[in-house]
Amino acid sequence: MKVAVIGIRGVPARYSGLETCAEEVGIRLVQRGHEVIVYCRKGSWDDSATEYKGIKRITLPSLKTKITDTYSHSIISMFHVLSQKPDVVLAFNPALGSLCIIPKLFGYRTALNPDGFDWQREKWGFVARSFIHASARLCTKVVDQMIIDAVSVCDYYNKAFNCNPPAIYIPNGANLEIAEESDVPQEEQTKILRQYGLEKDGFILFLSRHEPENSCEHIISAFEGIETDMPLFFGGGVTYRSPYAESLKRTQDRRIIFPGPIYDPTHVKVLHHNCYFLVHGNQPGGTSLGLLKALGYGTCVMTVDTPDNAYSVKDAGVKYQLSAESIRENMRHLLDHPEEVRAYRRKAIERVKEEYLWDVVTDKYEAALKKAAAKGNR
Repeated sequence: MKVAVIGIRGVPARYSGLETCAEEVGIRLVQRGHEVIVYCRKGSWDDSATEYKGIKRITLPSLKTKITDTYSHSIISMFHVLSQKPDVVLAFNPALGSLCIIPKLFGYRTALNPDGFDWQREKWGFVARSFIHASARLCTKVVDQMIIDAVSVCDYYNKAFNCNPPAIYIPNGANLEIAEESDVPQEEQTKILRQYGLEKDGFILFLSRHEPENSCEHIISAFEGIETDMPLFFGGGVTYRSPYAESLKRTQDRRIIFPGPIYDPTHVKVLHHNCYFLVHGNQPGGTSLGLLKALGYGTCVMTVDTPDNAYSVKDAGVKYQLSAESIRENMRHLLDHPEEVRAYRRKAIERVKEEYLWDVVTDKYEAALKKAAAKGNR
């Protein structure tokens, strides 16, 4: 089976959960004998690289603004993919619903993962939100299989948009990489921590894009009211200039560290393994890959109490309400109860084993894509 992936920045994953899903599933599909093509945007990695871990990389340009980047790149990719003659096109992002018509007109099968309720994200204006919502409805009529990574979102699509065939639930996944079995030598871990001015179990970690949907201002406000010598390592950033992201750095609390985006996977792993706990604030519907990644690292997590976050964590982490008071109360509790932090770390590993191993996720993607491809070209 030949699978073409469109709608992400590319592989290797350096930006968001969509890229991680495409990379993890793509690598495993290649290992199982399938051919996987991923369309990458210029500047996302090494533009001269034509392959990554068996995945074929095709790099094409885009109009690099917040609104046009994904859509412009995907238009070009949808026409280019016709020359590749894939068995199925796997698209990510609900805004691509209208573009999936292109391969469909030429007889190619399509599947789409809309990544939650993307039209609810605060970074979009009214026009963009309306367009994304309309595209989400359209894609349920165009594509051969909708793949949804969260139970609540899957239910919504099937009820609100009457998907035919019905959308199916396939969660995102995580790798188990616990601290006790880390492949990063202790001396290297210590060196990385010192680079950021940190110590093992001596900092609270935040590692997400600096956008309103990630509860950034609430988390900073909550931390400012806590008496502790432990710093808040506020990693992440934004791709485009953002007044919101810049406003976060105006805090007068010198305990809050802003290192910027961190893409090095070794650094990400070391930060998860050595933080006291991670605070996670993703609000939109869908399964957060950042949250699953933290669980897979055996990190004690504290997350905003949305239906999908609560489902992902269950009893393997702390859930807070979206207010500075609730965040502050739960932070203080974890700071005062290290034995609970250790217990949550153990539960995190067990939660991933229950449902989120990437090999199991790939089994489900493989079956869904084969089913879509088996319908044959029109």
